[in-house]
Amino acid sequence: MPPMTDRTALIRPVPESFDRALVREGQPRIEVELARAQHDEYRRHLAEAGCSIEVVPTDEAHPDCVFIEDTAVIVGEVAVITRPGAISRRGETFPVATALSTRFAIARIGEPGTLDGGDVFIMGDVVYVGRSARTNSDGIDQLRAIAFHQGLGLVTVEVQDVLHLKSAVLPIDEETVVVTHGTVDEEKLGALEILYEDEAERHLFSALPLGDGRVLVTASAPSTAERVAGSGYEVVPIDVSQIQAADGGLTCMSILF
Repeated sequence: MPPMTDRTALIRPVPESFDRALVREGQPRIEVELARAQHDEYRRHLAEAGCSIEVVPTDEAHPDCVFIEDTAVIVGEVAVITRPGAISRRGETFPVATALSTRFAIARIGEPGTLDGGDVFIMGDVVYVGRSARTNSDGIDQLRAIAFHQGLGLVTVEVQDVLHLKSAVLPIDEETVVVTHGTVDEEKLGALEILYEDEAERHLFSALPLGDGRVLVTASAPSTAERVAGSGYEVVPIDVSQIQAADGGLTCMSILF
């Protein structure tokens, strides 16, 4: 299948301060230069798939800024600028809003709402939103109103034992997701087809459809990747160990539109 030519990937480089990124448990040793090399490889895969790459400058004051997905959600013709659940990350949104404002109308999640982009994915005409430690009911209600005006419905999914909805539910095409057992009420996923993460690789799998028929997957979960491949998908493994050490995954590092 030829590369697509109509998608843009907005990314932010890994800052030198990345070894101080927020993590849910402990403080693992993060090798910043290796993280940068892994991010460069990620960028290469996006470019090879035909994405036009646009770079928002990194920000040393915000160690998590490489996780650009959390700062904005594209809903139809609107870029929804989030209000991250982690107070220390709220300054990340401003340059992303500037970059998106040339293409989209801008809406913003306001106080007391919180919303992380990692809690949101859209399948068809439905916006799925995780209610998590980073995304609250008020933020979801604000997003629901925006989605309604864009002709989309919204389903709230409670998440357990994970940071974000997309830590546990990974879309791999327009109707299929990979789910980590015991993290969400699967009935909320409606008619979506479900594949399951291998229990031995719990929380190690992440995926990003490249838009050219292939699915980028984490090299740290080979058995789950094999399951996905066995269902007819062409998988492309990538090592993002340092990104995962900071609770990140493959969707986190870009905003695709």
